[in-house]
Amino acid sequence: MAHQFTVNATIHGVSLEDFKRLAADISLHEAVCKRIPGENLEILESKKTGDMYTLKRAYNLDVNIPDIAKKFLKDAFRLKRTDISNLAALTSDVKLDPNLPLEASCKRSVSGDATRVSFNLDWTVKVKVPLIGGLLEKHAEGEIRRFSQLEIEIVEDELRKNLKA
Repeated sequence: MAHQFTVNATIHGVSLEDFKRLAADISLHEAVCKRIPGENLEILESKKTGDMYTLKRAYNLDVNIPDIAKKFLKDAFRLKRTDISNLAALTSDVKLDPNLPLEASCKRSVSGDATRVSFNLDWTVKVKVPLIGGLLEKHAEGEIRRFSQLEIEIVEDELRKNLKA
């Protein structure tokens, strides 16, 4: 059985209308993904068709393990990520495709009002390793929560930069 959890976050001082306007520009999405901690980022696809936007990228995650292990496990933490977003509905389907026996996906929605923007990320994680899969799913949750929070902080910074411009 897969492990499920939710990440919620709110950015205050940014209206939903401003968010929707800025999110319609694909350069914002690309700027955010370029700031996520990792190495060897490749943007494989960045395409907007009507209200649908697809961003596919691959990068080596900056995971929390000793440097010697990172060198030994070179590219073991290479992650392909696909975000398919409906910019009008402010919803996205996110799929992580790592070089590990892990399946992870997320249904993301954005809501808010004139003073704030709220993010809801419903994650499903399944580690395909017998006996210790549940333990590894909990660890994956911790890493996904950490990266989600970091990504939202980057989104907030990029939104504020664009609102000042």
